[in-house]
Amino acid sequence: MSKVKREIPILDNLRAIAAWSVCLYHFICTTTGLISHDNFIYKVFSFGSYGVHLFFVISGLVIPWSLYHNNYQLKNFFKFFVKRLARLEPPYIVSVIVMLFILLIRKYSPAYNGNEVAVSAKQLVLHVGYLIPFFKGIPWLNNVYWTLAIEFQYYILIGLLYFLFVSKLFYMRYLAYLLIIGLPTVLPYADFLPFWLPVFGIGVLIFLYKSNLISITEFLIVSLLFSIAIFIFNQPTACIVSLISEFAIIFMFTKTTKILAWLGKFSYSVYLMHAIIGAAAVNILSHYAVTNFSKAAIVIAGIAVTFISSYLMYLFVENPSKKLSSKLAYRKQHAD
Repeated sequence: MSKVKREIPILDNLRAIAAWSVCLYHFICTTTGLISHDNFIYKVFSFGSYGVHLFFVISGLVIPWSLYHNNYQLKNFFKFFVKRLARLEPPYIVSVIVMLFILLIRKYSPAYNGNEVAVSAKQLVLHVGYLIPFFKGIPWLNNVYWTLAIEFQYYILIGLLYFLFVSKLFYMRYLAYLLIIGLPTVLPYADFLPFWLPVFGIGVLIFLYKSNLISITEFLIVSLLFSIAIFIFNQPTACIVSLISEFAIIFMFTKTTKILAWLGKFSYSVYLMHAIIGAAAVNILSHYAVTNFSKAAIVIAGIAVTFISSYLMYLFVENPSKKLSSKLAYRKQHAD
């Protein structure tokens, strides 16, 4: 299988859009006192939170796509799991360390309000295994980490149930579809994967259709069912965003732009660092924001700080992690 065949050009473009949309949402809409909730700008950028749904659709597609084009078998599950850890864990762990450093120095900031954030050893250990959702009363050090826990749960599920989705027996695939639609009714909580499964399912359907494993009829019917499930368990806007993401990928599968593709290469680092370095800069500077011009300048400063810190993260942590992951592949392949 050639490298060109295994790549999906549009995805890095969409990763860039998703990461920076979430970034702007946090800077503009979650910074206390920066902008009022009835402001038009607030309403526009609040849609950036749905970048998370786009990320989930992309993951729903790219993981089974990679497994399929690398002849994955269930006996490879442990290597697949280690491969994903090698790809994603180092940047995550570094971001946790950076977060701890930020919490340490924030008390020396002019904007410090005296509310110290206590961090326990148990809390740190639970971060390593993305286990925070399983322990009530223990918060994430940074709110964006909850999505990584959902992704982690998805990797386990798809690694184990991948063969249901690619089965030539239609009733095996339908069993997989039923699980995606049915599990949210059993565990309808946003901290756990079942709640988000229909969103991931959209990506899985794209994989199946683009790999010629299902017909256009099956693709459209099951897409409709997943969309209804998203409408019910998430909300109408989430349903619309998921469908737009689906058809954007389908119809622009081989399209790409250089700048977005480049930005998409380190979108994971952007996602991690914007909520730590960028948010810290915006939060501190927001205390001095008086005019609309100064508020815009603060957001731009947050973007600049995020860009620099995330690109450094990519160069020294994320890219080496990609290379390590590729060495752990079932057979020779490029880093996904």
